[in-house]
Amino acid sequence: MNSRRALAGLLAILPLAALLLVVVVLPPPPRVPTHWAGARPDGWTAGPAFVSGVLTVTVLCAVAAAAMAVLQRAVPQAWSRWVVATTAAVGWGAVVLYAVTVWRTGVDGPERVGAGWALLAVAAALGAGAAAYAVHARRVPAPEELREQIPERARVQPVRGRAVRPVDAWATEISSTTLRVIGWGLLVVFAVVSVLTLVTGESLALVALVVLVVGGAAGLALAWSAVRVRVDAEGLSVRSQVLPLQLARVPSEGVAGVEVLDLDPMQWGGIGLRALPERTAYIVDGGPGIVVWKRDGRRLALQVTEGDAAARAGARALLQAAGQRLGESSGSSSS
Repeated sequence: MNSRRALAGLLAILPLAALLLVVVVLPPPPRVPTHWAGARPDGWTAGPAFVSGVLTVTVLCAVAAAAMAVLQRAVPQAWSRWVVATTAAVGWGAVVLYAVTVWRTGVDGPERVGAGWALLAVAAALGAGAAAYAVHARRVPAPEELREQIPERARVQPVRGRAVRPVDAWATEISSTTLRVIGWGLLVVFAVVSVLTLVTGESLALVALVVLVVGGAAGLALAWSAVRVRVDAEGLSVRSQVLPLQLARVPSEGVAGVEVLDLDPMQWGGIGLRALPERTAYIVDGGPGIVVWKRDGRRLALQVTEGDAAARAGARALLQAAGQRLGESSGSSSS
């Protein structure tokens, strides 16, 4: 188990234990302020209901952090890092919010607690999230370890002197019917759920949740449904042809190796966009594609639907760009 990921997960689980201790020391009053109009509260909640709400939040955060620890072999480090940081922020923010609200209610009375005290909870949440994000970190393999993993023919070699020449830009377009269908299907679900939510008079919080989850997933699927992959002297970039977004970029100095492989969906997680712990793949239906070994230890695999020859042309261009950039950096460091 990755010790840093486990420690960051512990930071996100501890709020639950901290809350149980705080409730013993600071039992809830009959009512606590939960809404302010200006400097003074104008809405209150019963103490037991307030405890129940905060406890629910911390339990959900602890469960999410524990799930990241159990599934660390299946969840990419970047995803786990953000989930753990978010759960730590929300969990510790909830604990501090409870402690400060109950404390000030006991001192000032429920009608006189200022809204500014809630800023302490925000500051605590930001601090806890930043700490968990920093502790989690990402494991980057040593250059020697990474080099052993890359096939010899695929390794980037420094290019200097007369071998340096302008990189011929290469580009290809890739489209996925699977992601297009998923994207439009999610948009239909998004529209139906949004209409039903508004008609039934549900809260704005639920509408926002629908927008973030369903709308975000639909946008991601549509963005990747048609992309343009380009290789030039700066490296490799993937831009959406549906939305004005750059979806992925690997700078020349970040490339450790490039190879052309027959991308089997069964070995790369399936068809479409697949983010796995040590690699990300974009596969339409299986076939030749470019596999980029990045210096952070991850791989990016992109199927090239124009065929093997086009994939090899793109791989050569990226190897040339990365080799020249490596030659520049190693030459400057030795001089």
